[in-house]
Amino acid sequence: MGLLSRLLQGGFPKKAKTAARKNNVLCAGYSVRGTNPETGRVKRAYVVAEATATTEEIGKKSGLLPPYEIEGGDSQEYDGPTERQLAYAAKVGVPIPEDATCGDATVFLTRYEEGRPLYAPPTPDRIVRLLIDRNIELPAYAGVHEASNLYLHKVSLEERIAFFAMRVYCKMTGRRYCLLEDAPEAERELFYRFAREYQGDKAFVRSVFAYSGADLPLDSCTISKRLKAYDMAEAYFNNL
Repeated sequence: MGLLSRLLQGGFPKKAKTAARKNNVLCAGYSVRGTNPETGRVKRAYVVAEATATTEEIGKKSGLLPPYEIEGGDSQEYDGPTERQLAYAAKVGVPIPEDATCGDATVFLTRYEEGRPLYAPPTPDRIVRLLIDRNIELPAYAGVHEASNLYLHKVSLEERIAFFAMRVYCKMTGRRYCLLEDAPEAERELFYRFAREYQGDKAFVRSVFAYSGADLPLDSCTISKRLKAYDMAEAYFNNL
């Protein structure tokens, strides 16, 4: 039966039961209304926190002062899949979990389009918490591949370069740092110093942006290719 016939007979296809596994630590987005400590005026802030976070924890992370008005789950990421997503998933044979959000559906459909396995192991808790700390939303069914790409695209340019520099340094020295937090404070400061010096170099930045999450996965200390930015970072560390 074709997609059009199915839609005419039963509407859009239902989400299916799958072998997909959610992350152990789940994110939630909250709109927080409180007082700006600098101006004394009412302000709103968007906060990403663990789904189990208390009202006090969410309010504190906003940087605002109480009393708080907190609304949760109002991000588009937490809506169910769109009709278009469900129709496309049915057409190409990608099962969408019954409790999937719009963001989760994007994860599964992108995996299909990129030819990657539809199902991935849950993202390690420490990586989910790293993203939450950076106020980055991670869909419940997203794996390390998606988490790594989100990290690189959402953090500041300075942190992205510092993270890249750390991976070059690991390759050169045999260190095994997966995350910036894994490096001793002195070395971490070295990576940020490098970032501050090179974030204004357009050629370097273009080269750094050619590295994706697949090249710099958050769950390992590897760097999978050598481009101009790598050579510049290597020269920097060799000249210390």
